[in-house]
Amino acid sequence: MMTRDAAATPSRRWRWETLTGGGAVLQEDAFRRLWLGRLFSLTALNAVLYTLLVLAVGDGNGASIKSALFITAYLLPTATLGTFSGVLVDRLPKNLVLAGVSAARFGLMLMLVMSSTSLWTVYGVALLIAMTSQFSGPAEAAALPQVVRSDQFTVANSTNNFGGLIAQVAGFAVLAPLFLNTVGPRPLFLVSGVLFAAAGAFFLTIHTLGSLRVDMDETVDAVRDVRKQFAEAWQTLSRDVAAYMSVITVVLSGTASLVAATLMPRFTQDVLDVPVKNAIYLYLPATLGVVAGLRTVHLFERRIPRGALVGGGFGLLMAAFACLALTKSIAAGLSGMTGLDDTAARIATAIFFSTIAAFATPIVGIASRSLVNERVPMGIQGRVFAAQTVLGNLASIPPILFAGVLSELVGVAPVMLLTVVILISAAGWTLAQAVSRPRELDDATAA
Repeated sequence: MMTRDAAATPSRRWRWETLTGGGAVLQEDAFRRLWLGRLFSLTALNAVLYTLLVLAVGDGNGASIKSALFITAYLLPTATLGTFSGVLVDRLPKNLVLAGVSAARFGLMLMLVMSSTSLWTVYGVALLIAMTSQFSGPAEAAALPQVVRSDQFTVANSTNNFGGLIAQVAGFAVLAPLFLNTVGPRPLFLVSGVLFAAAGAFFLTIHTLGSLRVDMDETVDAVRDVRKQFAEAWQTLSRDVAAYMSVITVVLSGTASLVAATLMPRFTQDVLDVPVKNAIYLYLPATLGVVAGLRTVHLFERRIPRGALVGGGFGLLMAAFACLALTKSIAAGLSGMTGLDDTAARIATAIFFSTIAAFATPIVGIASRSLVNERVPMGIQGRVFAAQTVLGNLASIPPILFAGVLSELVGVAPVMLLTVVILISAAGWTLAQAVSRPRELDDATAA
């Protein structure tokens, strides 16, 4: 009887995690602490960033310019701290890094609670939070191989992404609107501080992420030689074509998503004839695509190599993006076959292909991260994930500006199609360069 009860306990305790297939991996104590720490930290982070954006934009004119300035302020540390944070994450115990980030964020919440929410304070805190994110992202990604087995990488990354989805809903859609429309931002900052403190406690107690002893001499030497350390990690990554291409593909997929977000208001108005304020209701079904992608990626992985899965997910994303650009033409055919009103057919087409895109995005991200966890030496993964963040943020800025300006001149659909062509061409060119690189090294060695 006791054996039967013990066997039944896990399914009762973690039954809801079957959404991601993560029930078994979440019973690993170290991973569960990492997952809960990320959940609390990301929930608080999303709520705080949304609130700071609202405070920065305010009620006056020029909302788009203020929003752009706020986002720029948040992305700015990427260019300055990316290499430094990656090297430091690889050299220090990751539980200390993550706990330190949580402590710093807790301190920033106390600052917001006790100070005025002036524009300078909002931008200053946003900049400091962005600096902490340069350490937390690579540390969380590089910590995974230390808390789960290699055969659990895909399920663990999928479960992590599902936790991120929960944190987005809880932070953006629940906590921030609730507090802003009732008691105001200061109580929200206090609650967020408590969440950051709880996250820090979870992170600090993951003993498998490293001992509390730090070799300061080795760490200082690595930081002094940060560029060399970062370059060595990137060279190691570039020798593995599959891992290298998976990182580049994630960067290109992220660029596509940001361009789509930039064009979404105009697409909603011009193509779907729906007010922008109601756009959320059109794209809400896409969250089902995200959940489906998280739930099925580990099933695909059993039959498809991770590198091919990354490429297939990217191809599906590009196809969905192209079909969204052709919404009017596809909807016209759908209307002719079903008798639907033209506007209804366009909306149905947009919902379907945006859901497909949402399904493909986590497949690319999870398969890529699992591939890097598996193939890249553990000692340089922090630098690799930091480099991915740097590339993703910096590479997205020109396309976003270009798409925003060009869409005003020629419309949304041509810009979306051009984006697909450019991203596919970039992926093909990068793949050709990566494949030829080993041959060039062999020729140089032979000479």
